[in-house]
Amino acid sequence: MNRRLRHCQRPLKLTLLVFYIGLVLFSIFNYRSNCIYTSPESLIRSNLISRVKTAHICRINFDKLDVVDIDIFSEPSFELIKERNQHVFPGGYWKPEICESLQRVAIIIPYRNRLHHLKLLLNRIHTLLRKQNIEYQVFVVEQAGNDSFNKGKLNNVAFTEATKMENFDCFIFHDVDFLPENDKNLYMCDDHLRQLSSAIDENRYHVMFYNNAGGVIAMKSENFRKINGFPNSYWGWGNEDDDFSARTREAGMLITRPPEHIGMFKAVRHVKEVRSENGYDAFLGWRGRWMNDGLNSPSTMKYTIIQLTRLPLYTNITVDIGPSEGHRVDINKDTTRESIWWFLKFYFP
Repeated sequence: MNRRLRHCQRPLKLTLLVFYIGLVLFSIFNYRSNCIYTSPESLIRSNLISRVKTAHICRINFDKLDVVDIDIFSEPSFELIKERNQHVFPGGYWKPEICESLQRVAIIIPYRNRLHHLKLLLNRIHTLLRKQNIEYQVFVVEQAGNDSFNKGKLNNVAFTEATKMENFDCFIFHDVDFLPENDKNLYMCDDHLRQLSSAIDENRYHVMFYNNAGGVIAMKSENFRKINGFPNSYWGWGNEDDDFSARTREAGMLITRPPEHIGMFKAVRHVKEVRSENGYDAFLGWRGRWMNDGLNSPSTMKYTIIQLTRLPLYTNITVDIGPSEGHRVDINKDTTRESIWWFLKFYFP
């Protein structure tokens, strides 16, 4: 009996080995350099070049920035967070007093039912941004109702509402469960899509896949408009980030990342959301929906602000983004369809 079992296992092991070697060869011969690692110092240099006067620009002392020990279990109270961050103005706003920040940054946090995660992130993010001498405002965009979570549309809503308040240079779209470990990881934008979370602990401090654009990403306002923002039609977890990444690449932008020892993040554990319905099938038709499903798309961008409040640590935007029923991706109406070859090259370039 044992001989027969071993005899059956050999073809299976051989098949798995051939499949693995095939993936490696596929990756080698289809490698594309549209994702690059750049140091945080490069963000300072590129932004200084665009400024005429640099005498009053805020300096960032990298020698005083270091790795911080992150506790993902001890939940601070809002009162304690406020006490630790007395510099923060109502609405979650702060700016340096004696110098001019290189960029005005909006931190966008799509949110629902993650109070523990939100407290941990607010406790961390306010301290980090002050150390980096960055003018910023924190926006928590909260989805009302019990329908499937739609991170892409929430990000678009927050972008739209934030731009009504201030002329922000840079938008950082921040998953609520990711906490930055290294103060040297500057919360600023370059001229591309910058993924700040290049090394997450639950992924063994590596990026999940080559073209990944999830977690914590930064993009300039004009570039976000150029690609029509995020898609609005992915309800549930997953694939809206992939769609966003594909739009970025098609628009001629790179994905830049800080080196992994700087882009380290702790992921706060939680029960995962339900995946988006037919998410990967819907993603294959992204190209035909690109300009009709996003930031400037009347048919999918309808929403109602229920509450907009400047709280002590952040600006809360509670929004009804409408029902998912009738607003999901209908793959039967896709005008374009990517091949399986394109799909493999996207995830395994």
